[in-house]
Amino acid sequence: MQVALSVFSIVGVVFGCGLISGKEIVVYFSKFGYISLPLLLIVLALFFVVFNILLKMGDKVYNRLKNNKISFFINIISSIIFAAAMFAADRNLLNFDNFCIKIFLFLIIFALCLLIFKKGIKSLNKLNIFLIPISIVIFIFILIQKIDHSLSFFEGSNQNLAPFYSFLYVALNLSTGALLIASLGRSLSKKQKAQVSFLSALVLCLILLIANLVLLQNPYAYSAQMPLLSLFKGQEKIILNIIMLIGCNTTLLTIVYSISSSMRGLCKNEILIFVTSIIVPYICSFLGFAFIVTYLYPLASTLGVLFLIDLIFAGRKLSFKPLFKRTDKKIHPSGKNTK
Repeated sequence: MQVALSVFSIVGVVFGCGLISGKEIVVYFSKFGYISLPLLLIVLALFFVVFNILLKMGDKVYNRLKNNKISFFINIISSIIFAAAMFAADRNLLNFDNFCIKIFLFLIIFALCLLIFKKGIKSLNKLNIFLIPISIVIFIFILIQKIDHSLSFFEGSNQNLAPFYSFLYVALNLSTGALLIASLGRSLSKKQKAQVSFLSALVLCLILLIANLVLLQNPYAYSAQMPLLSLFKGQEKIILNIIMLIGCNTTLLTIVYSISSSMRGLCKNEILIFVTSIIVPYICSFLGFAFIVTYLYPLASTLGVLFLIDLIFAGRKLSFKPLFKRTDKKIHPSGKNTK
């Protein structure tokens, strides 16, 4: 049960609207064409390795954010960009003609953000174990029906950049969820951490594979605000819209928790923390979902690479301290006790 809870909590971090709308996949994979398919093996390996490292780090991630202001600000900026994209996606998905319904649903989302801000993320983690598996199964089922085995794949362009973007994709998603992932590792054994890392990486790469296959066969959808959603009509589109709302807001709530938790290590002003965690991302969301994913996500990815390198380096340094302490002892002169 603990392994399943951890897996779907981690998947919930990544399973945001950037992924399931298809826009994130277009930016990091599909635009490079069919070469992006074998690169998913690299993504699988990277997810597994970094998940495992973060799970083992535990409180060291929080301590690093508290003690290193550069890492702290990098994490905050990346998280605000990610949260802004989720708010922008909500605005697109809640595109009701009735203004009152739209405002009411946005107020519910804000209320949930405030709840996570005040109470933490334990209740969301428990909810993820039901919402995320159901959402994934429905999402994959709908997409599989869209794959046409008679169609060829989009060839793409600038394929030499594809491996680099694969690294950036992993950094983007792991940097913003590092605090949550590390906190999950506190209650897991070494064997469970390996299991959680592998299963989380496998589930995410399966989703990426199927969504990417669909997009590679429908390149005309790349310019849409939400490419995958634009491919469907009627009942399927309504269901996919609901799945995207679930994925979008599980990620949004995780990021609100991440920003607020990391800020509390340096700041005691709850109003400032609230504004940074919720209000600033909401204001930034008016840049638009497509704009944020296309232009600001690569920036967040680059910052994420720096953030993860710093975390992993700091974690290795901390883990070797006992070794150095053992050698840092006074050595008595050999002739002191000899005649």
